Amino acid sequence: MQKNIFIVALEDFLTKKFLAITFGPFIITFILFGMLLYGSASQILDMLTALAQNPDAINNPTVAEFAKEHNWLAAIVSSTIFHYLAGALLTIIGTLLAVLLSTAMATMVMGFFIPTVIKEIHKRHYINIPLEGGLGIGEYIWLMAVTLLKALGIFLLTIVLYFIPLLNAVAINIPFYYLFHSLNVLDVGGEIFKKDELLQLLKKHRPKIMSTTLILYLITLIPFAGMLLQVYFVSVLAHLFFRIKAKSF
Repeated sequence: MQKNIFIVALEDFLTKKFLAITFGPFIITFILFGMLLYGSASQILDMLTALAQNPDAINNPTVAEFAKEHNWLAAIVSSTIFHYLAGALLTIIGTLLAVLLSTAMATMVMGFFIPTVIKEIHKRHYINIPLEGGLGIGEYIWLMAVTLLKALGIFLLTIVLYFIPLLNAVAINIPFYYLFHSLNVLDVGGEIFKKDELLQLLKKHRPKIMSTTLILYLITLIPFAGMLLQVYFVSVLAHLFFRIKAKSF
């Protein structure tokens, strides 16, 4: 009996290769953004110190005049306690910004690793199934455009529900779920099936596929999960599609 696709996908996700694909881009971009923000924070502290010690050294006449008129401000800025507090605050803010920027950047970068993840899963679990699918660039762009237009239509149809308490919490997720479902199916299925096969698959196995992507979408509602678990989502859908293909092979 085969393992549940969510379990076997988790086992794949926890391997060194998939963890490297998941967190490698995040760590690299975090270090780069961290260095950039640390340099900016140091410049801010240096500017405040210079302002406290010699307001005339400030190129902005308005700021220099303000510093001269408020001597108490200069005393506070030049104090050791202020430097510790300002340094701690800038560190916290900088770290949060670095995490957010790195997570967003890593999410975009991970999109390029989808073919690698699918080929690795195919090699590990489904080597007996021929991997001869794949959408052409033109076909992918066309299906992407259709998906975006449908998502816009769903948004316009459900917009009236956004003003109804309780229902709005559900309604606002409908177009986003449709986008999540369609784009992931297109990205993963497009690497395994040809266009006609993929469209037939979506019609024949729609309930099974949508129930799977709904669970994955609910996971994305957990803060940062949707950004850091992209490889896991790809793994789950890849296992689902390969098993469907195996039954028809």
